[in-house]
Amino acid sequence: KPFVGQAGQLLDKMFECINLSRKKNLYITNLVFWRPPGNRKPNKQEISTCLSLTKKHIRIINPKLLILLGNVASQSILSSNEGINILRKKENYFMDSGLKIPVKAIFHPAYLLRNPIEKKTMWNDLLNIDKFITTNNII
Repeated sequence: KPFVGQAGQLLDKMFECINLSRKKNLYITNLVFWRPPGNRKPNKQEISTCLSLTKKHIRIINPKLLILLGNVASQSILSSNEGINILRKKENYFMDSGLKIPVKAIFHPAYLLRNPIEKKTMWNDLLNIDKFITTNNII
């Protein structure tokens, strides 16, 4: 099960603030389906091994909005070299096999645990996501 530790608890609390919940209206998965040794960042081989499966997973679920957490997921799914500080401010779309799904890129909750000063920025991003959901009648 993804995001079950301290970062997952923070993630759940963050999403609850905008009425999103794993039990009601939120599906969470990982880009790489196993924890890399030492809990390190996944390498390019691990990402490329899982990326096509992750994209197929997205096509099957066909969500109305993707929320990508951190650099690895955002750069991989969006095929971008731009960092999260740039991607989180842009209008992004997951485009694959005729799908065009809006994407919101945000900080990874583990990053917020290491950099609590960014929680205000994250709050603004969450409000932006909430506004997008409301405006587009997603839920």
